Amino acid sequence: MPQRIAVIGAGVLGLAVAQSLSRRGAQVTVFDKNYPGNGTSQISYAWVNANGKEPTSYHDLNAHAIDEHKRWQASHPASPRWLLETGTLEWAADELSLRQLAQRAAKLTTLDYPVEKRSRAALLGAMPELRLDPRVQHAWSFPSECLLYPSLFIASLLADLRTSGGQLVCNNEVTTLTESAQDIHLTLASGDEWRGDQLVLATGRWAPELISQCGLELAMTDANRADPVACSFLAQTQPLPIPLRCNLITPELNVRPDGGGRLMLQALDLDQHADPARPVSPDGLIGKEMLRRLRRLFKNTEGARIERIETGQRSRPADGLPALGYISESARVYLMVSHSGMTLAPLLGRLVAEEMLSGTPSPMLSGFAPHRLLRPLSEVAKTAPAYLPAAQ
Repeated sequence: MPQRIAVIGAGVLGLAVAQSLSRRGAQVTVFDKNYPGNGTSQISYAWVNANGKEPTSYHDLNAHAIDEHKRWQASHPASPRWLLETGTLEWAADELSLRQLAQRAAKLTTLDYPVEKRSRAALLGAMPELRLDPRVQHAWSFPSECLLYPSLFIASLLADLRTSGGQLVCNNEVTTLTESAQDIHLTLASGDEWRGDQLVLATGRWAPELISQCGLELAMTDANRADPVACSFLAQTQPLPIPLRCNLITPELNVRPDGGGRLMLQALDLDQHADPARPVSPDGLIGKEMLRRLRRLFKNTEGARIERIETGQRSRPADGLPALGYISESARVYLMVSHSGMTLAPLLGRLVAEEMLSGTPSPMLSGFAPHRLLRPLSEVAKTAPAYLPAAQ
């Protein structure tokens, strides 16, 4: 009899593991309180990379995930392309940033991560629209890196799930979770119930809420607070005559193509003002500053307008590393939460499915067990302040 497995959360991680489990013969049901991709997955810069990710085990996980993404896209030739194999160009202007970038590039080279140096002339030759700071004499290229269209990626995962026989239940929140030695019992807002063998918690930044029903507290950054570690402005321009074909990481502005001539903009130093409770207007101070920076970076942007600015809320464990593994001795509730979900989704979907169905721990996931971030709620009441390691 196939294992009955529930997945709570229809973001990229939840859908990736659900379709991998279903293709391997499990009887899978995915639950989401809204609709697929409605949370962190939909509002993301969606940069697929292993650039500057520490420690080495985390870098390796992300580097393998880039290759997994490319294999997945190649295995779906009839689907709209969700993966853009664009590469990334990054440069710096001040001496300290230049030195740090060069050191990072050198370290990545030792890890066999593709790195190339590009001259100023080569940059301007490839992108005549650039207005390049005179101090910038070269840039670093990371040609293996990619960008995603999150909605198209989610659509492909949904199609795979349905083809393999998986079930999707949306707009119906899981309100209670009970784990016993025999099974998992879920109760839904509609009053419906589900019973089965195993459960995957892939609810991103909402993970602590359901984990508390298992008698545990999970240490995560609070994405509902004004915190640049947890939140980031993402702006989308109107279509512009800028034929950008790669991801740009520059001193003032990160810029990626976003379809139909639109650009997505991110300025990390402005994220100190990001607050999910206070949406900002495209015509407000943040939008105007982003446009000033865009005009300093590119020609043909004098009439540029921003269509919308959203505040992305990161699903980030407190120490910045993924939390992947069973959270109890009965090995029935499996936690999946990671800041790098867009990069890691296809690889984690496969590895976690293999681990859950075989009962054999994956060596690649062994360093990311969630117990470092968990403690019993019975201990929480005895201590003050609340347990939450400082963000790093």
